[in-house]
Amino acid sequence: MENHALSELRLLNQLLLGIIIATNIGFFLFLYTSSFPGLSYVGIGIGASIILWCWLGNRCLLFVFGFIATTTVFTITYEWTTIFH
Repeated sequence: MENHALSELRLLNQLLLGIIIATNIGFFLFLYTSSFPGLSYVGIGIGASIILWCWLGNRCLLFVFGFIATTTVFTITYEWTTIFH
């Protein structure tokens, strides 16, 4: 049972790491650019996810999912006034 719990914690850490890294990149872009570069942010998410998935395979699938999902959600959040104005 100890090995099973350890593998679940590793999967959870992968997901949280993807979310935290994508959130920090988005917050940095929001603070240090005059207008939020939404397409660049999505491009960073998709590009880094493709590179990691091709390099590591299915071992980092939760990281890739968390990274892409977070970049999508935060792009909509930061670009809300531009999209629905």
